[in-house]
Amino acid sequence: MQDNNITLSEIQDFKGRYPKQLWALFFRNVGTFLLLRNAGMLTYFMVTQLFMKDVDANLQYGATQAFVYAFTFIGGLFADKILGFRKSLFWGGILMIVGSGILSYDPHQFFFLGISFTVVGTGFFKPNISTMVGKLYKANDARRDAGFSVFYAGINIGALLGGYACITIGKQYSWHLAFGLAAIVMTISLITFLFTQKNWVLSDFPRKRRRCSR
Repeated sequence: MQDNNITLSEIQDFKGRYPKQLWALFFRNVGTFLLLRNAGMLTYFMVTQLFMKDVDANLQYGATQAFVYAFTFIGGLFADKILGFRKSLFWGGILMIVGSGILSYDPHQFFFLGISFTVVGTGFFKPNISTMVGKLYKANDARRDAGFSVFYAGINIGALLGGYACITIGKQYSWHLAFGLAAIVMTISLITFLFTQKNWVLSDFPRKRRRCSR
């Protein structure tokens, strides 16, 4: 493995208000939260296309979110003990892309299968990207709150733009295309993250390696 990554100290000694690595995570966040964090899109689809009652669609979305938070525990354990943060983000992104691809292929027949892939992928993605944002800053760095504000803005932007774009495309053109758009945006955000990964050294700190290095 090439040793061309910058060190954690160099990352944390950034000048200005935001580290440059934060923007890669920001755009990764925008692309990722187009789908599962979008209650409007999923419940609208379940009501109008799967012909669920409003209350059933809302309960189904709530159950989906509950499984997301359950899998974040598993994803965090895998990142800490086995994969490391960067690999967990990568495989989480792959699973979410696969899930969106399944939904794009046949959203009516394979809706719950596609959502299942996306739920598991989000479980690997969600806890680890937040950890990576925190590690960009030294302890007690006053700029950390500003960094997390930008980071969470990416979630809201992704949900807002994704909901509007996907519902509009689904209603006027095709739901295959709507879910395919989510897969395309996620793929672009994952590729962007991979091309900027040389700027990361902090993402592979599973607990077992730390013990071995002592």
